Amino acid sequence: MKPIFSMLMILSVLFITGCSEQEHETAVRHDLGTAHVAAHPHRVAVLNDGFIDTLHDLGIKPAAVADDRAERNDGSPSVGLPSHPDLKKITSLKPDLIIADSSLHKGIYHELTKIAPTIALQNEAADYQDAVDAALTIEKAVGKDGIIEKQLSAQEEKLNDIKRKLDAEGGTILLIDAANDSISVKDDRFFTSRLLTLAGFTYAVQTDSGGKSDSIKMTPGQLLHIDPDYIVLLDGEKELEKNHLWKQLTAVKNGHVYRADRAVWTERRSIDGADAILHDLQKKMLAKKAQN
Repeated sequence: MKPIFSMLMILSVLFITGCSEQEHETAVRHDLGTAHVAAHPHRVAVLNDGFIDTLHDLGIKPAAVADDRAERNDGSPSVGLPSHPDLKKITSLKPDLIIADSSLHKGIYHELTKIAPTIALQNEAADYQDAVDAALTIEKAVGKDGIIEKQLSAQEEKLNDIKRKLDAEGGTILLIDAANDSISVKDDRFFTSRLLTLAGFTYAVQTDSGGKSDSIKMTPGQLLHIDPDYIVLLDGEKELEKNHLWKQLTAVKNGHVYRADRAVWTERRSIDGADAILHDLQKKMLAKKAQN
């Protein structure tokens, strides 16, 4: 009887240990499945720098970053580019959580899960809501609570303040990138475009199809046909402003053209990135409104 009793004791211990481990894991649903993440991971590898803002907001310094802008990764070890992360380097750093991009890293997702629990979220092709959802998912995965909701409440207040002060409800707006003698505009699915609609504007280029955001090439004549009330012109070539059709645009005539930094307005798809855009928008538009 003793051997049987001993075996039952061993099985009971193993069962209790297994249950205990499961109780200290969080099931996190993400774009490519469900990850079971140990409580409060502290070695987090980030494979798209768009998620770094959120980690910093949650008080976590990344243990590894796939980043093509080294100055933004806070000194964390590099594991290659977002488009080509180095799996051997990631493995050597022994992360307990990997945050991947569901568009960029779908093809290597299963390899990543062999290294550490992996959540795949949208950033490369994210709109504003995607960025919000990603931040909330990351917060859950690292065992935090309430921080992102507090940020979102503050951002909603800022959006309402902008709506009230700018009084731009219904006015059409367009984000234009003019460089190398070409004009491209962001469509309404783009991160910043969606944010501008939340600030009370109507985005001037509407697309019928779903899917990922795109840039649309245009001629000055096509731009004049759209004729938005407000234009945000990303920094770059100024040749467009010399075109006679440019000068016929309503936004140009009314002094509603605002030059903006491309990096600030297009590259940070995060809640902090949205805050930076809103701050710049408010500063530029209110300053010009005060002059009129």
